Amino acid sequence: MEILDFFSDLQKVADVLNEQKYFAIFTHSYPDGDGIGSSVAFYKFLINIKKEACIFCNSEMPYQYEFLPYSDKILKDLKDIPFKNKYVAVFLDCADISRVKLDEEKIKESSEFIINIDHHLSNTNFGDINIVDSNKSATAEIIYQLLCNFFVDKIDNEIAEGLYTGILTDTGKFQYSNTTKNVHEIISKLLEYNINPSRIYSCIYECEPINRFKLLERVLRRIKLDANNNLIFSYILKNDFKKLNLPFSANDGIIEILRTAKNVKVAALFKEIDRKCFKVSLRASDENVNVANVANYFGGGGHKMAAAYTSYETLKKSIFNLIDALKNIL
Repeated sequence: MEILDFFSDLQKVADVLNEQKYFAIFTHSYPDGDGIGSSVAFYKFLINIKKEACIFCNSEMPYQYEFLPYSDKILKDLKDIPFKNKYVAVFLDCADISRVKLDEEKIKESSEFIINIDHHLSNTNFGDINIVDSNKSATAEIIYQLLCNFFVDKIDNEIAEGLYTGILTDTGKFQYSNTTKNVHEIISKLLEYNINPSRIYSCIYECEPINRFKLLERVLRRIKLDANNNLIFSYILKNDFKKLNLPFSANDGIIEILRTAKNVKVAALFKEIDRKCFKVSLRASDENVNVANVANYFGGGGHKMAAAYTSYETLKKSIFNLIDALKNIL
């Protein structure tokens, strides 16, 4: 995105924020730290400027992010919207409107217009206003720039905590190649709002239920290596979550462990959602490999080194399809 276009679009969003009264925030199903962090930060900002607002996410709240302020206010069903008026629909961290897994037509009918803020290269630009910049580390980084340019006096500790969470998680704890100079400058500014980085890190990465280690044991025991494609992969079954009494979000971070294998270019984790339905997470260990291209091939999306898609096949067929695709795409 050109710099002039980017700031022009930020100005358009700022105008809408000043002029409109009602806002509904949407993030994708099975949200990550950027989706949740950006949503609660934007929600608190709207409250600070005296707007009526709510947040929607149709799936469970990952326990790793329950520490965030207002995470308990996230709604799952459109019928629970707290106002009858038409609203501005704000989509955060959604490459496609379908990723919210809610009634798209109902949202379009009920909204004045749609604002789409995201950093995924595969974004379909479905909004009336689209601020999509794949060069940004996280959606939270874009929101920070919006607030910093037009509403800097409205940023507070809770907003800073949400934005920090989004950037921390989407940069892989500041390890990925998207950890730029600008990222560190933003983080230094967020620290001025008296957030506690060690507490945030501990809540996200050091508060695992004991049975999560049993889940990890199962994943490690199932690891397979496809040497021809430098692929390491494993899987989690729906019954694993049930037997261990764990939520789906307990899988969070396991793919990063697979990614650390030496001399492997791609890591994949197949997570069963339902019969013949697997969410497939991909990570690249080699910067010359673009796993977003792999995910796009299967109708998913993401970033060069971290992407995902959904496979509507059996586990065996899903694995075969990925290996076959890698032969061509790599």
